[in-house]
Amino acid sequence: MAAESTLGPEGPPLTYPIQEVGLHLIRQGGNAAFPVQRISLSGKGSATFERSNELLQVFYPTSALLALLNDLYRIRFFELPSQYTPRYSVFLKDDGMIATSALRLMDTASTRICFAVTGYEKCVTYGRDGPHDLENIVNRVFDDIEKQVKRK
Repeated sequence: MAAESTLGPEGPPLTYPIQEVGLHLIRQGGNAAFPVQRISLSGKGSATFERSNELLQVFYPTSALLALLNDLYRIRFFELPSQYTPRYSVFLKDDGMIATSALRLMDTASTRICFAVTGYEKCVTYGRDGPHDLENIVNRVFDDIEKQVKRK
């Protein structure tokens, strides 16, 4: 019997070098008035922050990345669905059948977070309705990077 090599059937490898980890966070305001913000964290100890067509490099320690990864594992990030942005509802048709409707507003704000390591990637896109644990983590990362940028 072979040993497990990934976390669950669709999960990341159980072991991987931190230098190969990439975590990408993208906030989209939903319209042109709010520019896209991107953060790319590297397991090599750096972060790139893009806002308003400005590209900034800052130090991001591997210990902070490891704590962030632990938070993602704690909220079971790798088991989350890839999309939270469609809104579903049901309605009763004239023939007595229940039908499902999906609504996706293309101009609404959304956040996308992607974890990547050699041969594996997991992305989750969500809007203002959560998941709230993930939004708290994303907010903390953006706040930490903003503070570093202001100190420069």
